[in-house]
Amino acid sequence: MIARIFTLLAALAMAVSGVIQAVRPFDADPRVLGEEHLLLALFAAGLVLLIPGLLELRRFGSANLGVLAVSAGHVLLAFGATSSNVKGEDFSWFPYVALSANLAILAGSITMAVTLWRADRFPRPLAAALPLVWVCEVPLSQLGGGIVVGVFWLVVVHHLSKTPVYREAVTD
Repeated sequence: MIARIFTLLAALAMAVSGVIQAVRPFDADPRVLGEEHLLLALFAAGLVLLIPGLLELRRFGSANLGVLAVSAGHVLLAFGATSSNVKGEDFSWFPYVALSANLAILAGSITMAVTLWRADRFPRPLAAALPLVWVCEVPLSQLGGGIVVGVFWLVVVHHLSKTPVYREAVTD
């Protein structure tokens, strides 16, 4: 139940940040100004709040390694975004953290998608979409990709809410 609530809050944070990003002009300024503080805060909160939902997917057959990689990537990216938000611009080390975090998220998402697909206890279209969600979450975020991410996780929350909890998780 808690995982679903956190995932719902994450979906809303991502969707709201996506709407804000979609309607604002593109900004190449490296400084964090104005509503960008809100955007980074929503993004970081969304990343961290998604972790319980990712962990919940283990009961449908998602590999622990994939879930841990995506979760670690989310924590690293949220740390980097929060640091940039507080400082008002990216630290010199941010590209290294962002690259590592994004690689972990992408590799973990692919691993999760494959294991969820094979276990066949989670809707296959949702499993296949996991790596694509990362594309909307990060590379397409300035175009409003958070809207797609929010909708995806709302659908996942809906699926989690109608699936019995007593199903066993498949372990690695």
